[in-house]
Amino acid sequence: MKRNKWILYINGVLLSVFAACSADSPMEMVQDDGRVEIRINSNIASSVEAATRAVLDGMINSGFGTDLDVAFARADADNSGTYTAYGTDAPAGSIAASSKELSFAPAQYYRANGNKTKLIGWYPRRTGVSFTQATGVVDFGTIDGKTDIMATPLKEGKKDAPIQSLAFSHLLTQISVKVYAPDAATQALWGKVKSIKVTGKKQGCTFKVPAVTSADGTTITDLSFTGTENLDLVSADPVTPSSTIAYPLEMGVGATADDAVMAGYAMFAPQTADAIELQVDLVAGGLQKPKISVPADGGFKAGTSYAITLKFTSAGINPTVSVTDWVSGDAIEDVEI
Repeated sequence: MKRNKWILYINGVLLSVFAACSADSPMEMVQDDGRVEIRINSNIASSVEAATRAVLDGMINSGFGTDLDVAFARADADNSGTYTAYGTDAPAGSIAASSKELSFAPAQYYRANGNKTKLIGWYPRRTGVSFTQATGVVDFGTIDGKTDIMATPLKEGKKDAPIQSLAFSHLLTQISVKVYAPDAATQALWGKVKSIKVTGKKQGCTFKVPAVTSADGTTITDLSFTGTENLDLVSADPVTPSSTIAYPLEMGVGATADDAVMAGYAMFAPQTADAIELQVDLVAGGLQKPKISVPADGGFKAGTSYAITLKFTSAGINPTVSVTDWVSGDAIEDVEI
């Protein structure tokens, strides 16, 4: 399974006057009132050889070139160790592209009195994404096909036993679509591709953070995708999303799938059964709706990318599906604070 997780490593030491910064011992700043600032080094570890794409448009990986905005729900225990509620605000974090360091603005601190803190995070943090403290719901709005959505499990720590890691896991699946015909005559029979949509996959996405009393490591609950609108394929190559694919698109011509041309990509809710449907609008062939059966090993999975190739013949459209690697990001080094 081509699957990735963000691993955000947090190592804390007390800052002394003569202490030297080191890559493997990032420092937590101690305030006069005893609070310890939460400083986080970010690292992305892949569970397989494949890596997700390294840009903001598409699946996120270590080589991203733009700062990533994330958000967290936070809860603090009282003196008896009891948690009652998450805070009303969602602390804003940003992971710097240059240093791979996660920081908060305003800064976040472990409690000076040594009480424990719980954190659970998500990506992206942007206009239209909201956290409602009363219900625990994180609402990402409507999926646009090109924006990754991720979440962490609930983690607990305190100033003298800080959180050691936070793993951001992908919640969406990804497809890319290529098109071709075996010869010029068949290409002319169908004509250029005017547009491609994924039926019913332009949906709203929400989840609930775990109950504040949940144990360390508890994951999100009630992940929900609602809506039935059709999702436009993003008219870009997932490898180079800044390069737009021009439509109407002339399909490739050749004997094998190697001759297919990229039509675009999309990310949407995972699907474990039945089939997904594409709506392919062609200049000469009109609107066609090929169905793509889910892969036998568990369907279209979250955090996995699938390459769909549509072969247009004189008799119809023959789809094939394979799991594909995302482009590997840059290697992650330790970050000095």
